[in-house]
Amino acid sequence: MLRVAGAAALLPTAGCLTSGDRRPPNTHLSPPENYDALREADLSYPIYGEELPDATLPDVLRDEAEVSVADLADGRHLLLTFLYTRCAGVCVGLASLLVHAQARGARDGFTDDINLAAITFDPESDTPDVLREWGDGQGFDYDLENVSLLRPETPERARRVVEDTYGEAYEYEEEGEDSGMPYIHNGLILLVNENGIVERSYESGPPQPADVLEDVESLVDT
Repeated sequence: MLRVAGAAALLPTAGCLTSGDRRPPNTHLSPPENYDALREADLSYPIYGEELPDATLPDVLRDEAEVSVADLADGRHLLLTFLYTRCAGVCVGLASLLVHAQARGARDGFTDDINLAAITFDPESDTPDVLREWGDGQGFDYDLENVSLLRPETPERARRVVEDTYGEAYEYEEEGEDSGMPYIHNGLILLVNENGIVERSYESGPPQPADVLEDVESLVDT
């Protein structure tokens, strides 16, 4: 479907863990069971043990103040994804995962240990007001102040950040306009520790929420 999907489709990045003998520096979780295959695949997005790339973007929940994505993973863990609000498919699952993680943190007392962020790649439709209203409708609790909705200023900037920097490929299909879903994409989620190092990459559609929440809780408990 997309140019990064061919290799990634055979490489699920969550699931059972191996021993920690090969754990890269500044990681907490043990390597995923397919760690060797991931390293050999030369994927476009960051994988376990790699540093999270940085980009600075306006956060519509903070009056469009510029926010460094790397700073969101400085001293706090980060769950990061990429989506657009017109999407009625994979993006719904991606948003739901972040909402569930926020709710679990509030329930179990680790709100201050994790940030949640979504970057839109459809800024022309996802205006600041649209993004704020969408996030509220998805169930984010803005009062907890641990969620960021980041909006590149232009489509060109979105492409540089989402695809070139973070490796989330997406394509526009005009025929999708009629259904309100003009973009197809891979559904990348990154779980990053407080050192700015990727602990898990989930790609090719949202994983099971229970799997992500288990990884989040394991990371918080380290």
